[in-house]
Amino acid sequence: MSSIVPGPQKKLEEEISAARSGAKPLSAGDLNPSAPKQEQLAGLDDWPPDVRAVVEADYDRVTALATNRRKTADLALPAVVSGLDVLLDQLAERIQADRPRRLRKSTTPADVPLDDVAELLGIPADELTPTPGRAEHRTAVRTIKQLRAQLKESPDHSRLTRLVTFVVRLALVTESLPEATARLAPVALDRYIQAMPDPQWDWTFAQKLEFWKQTRQTLTDHA
Repeated sequence: MSSIVPGPQKKLEEEISAARSGAKPLSAGDLNPSAPKQEQLAGLDDWPPDVRAVVEADYDRVTALATNRRKTADLALPAVVSGLDVLLDQLAERIQADRPRRLRKSTTPADVPLDDVAELLGIPADELTPTPGRAEHRTAVRTIKQLRAQLKESPDHSRLTRLVTFVVRLALVTESLPEATARLAPVALDRYIQAMPDPQWDWTFAQKLEFWKQTRQTLTDHA
């Protein structure tokens, strides 16, 4: 009798079982290990690891949704939720750590094109306010806590699409131009929590990723 070596199907069943138990989120690559990531995900090697992790996890999620594999998309939820939680926590820490300097004076370099950065975040120029004060920063931190709580309570796909679109852009600003974060994050968070329209919510993943890449390059040039 010949010995039977577990093949790809057995490995796939193990991956699915691990995902269902919460031990490991299932990615699109797990369903078809021989299929490489699409070329659109290339060029992220020098991105901050936490931001890249969210983008890659969300790629698995939206790819599954686009091909009518809802169960697979649901299995990708934990990785997206976990990644967003990390980025939101980092944003809250940044706001709190910079508070003393912000209250003394603006720390945004004079050569940083604030209007341009605001536009990248979807903030109209006429909504830019003077340097936010203590109350605005406290509100921003509370908003972040609220978003993190919502993530853990009901991480539905529509909410995740909106939140990924918002958080990735804000995280790129925080990473490249931390000085601008203190000025813009409270405004951006206020707009988001009020559900102000964001045209990027209806963009395809490919369109958003291309914009994120261009955004990071623009911010890096000004850093």
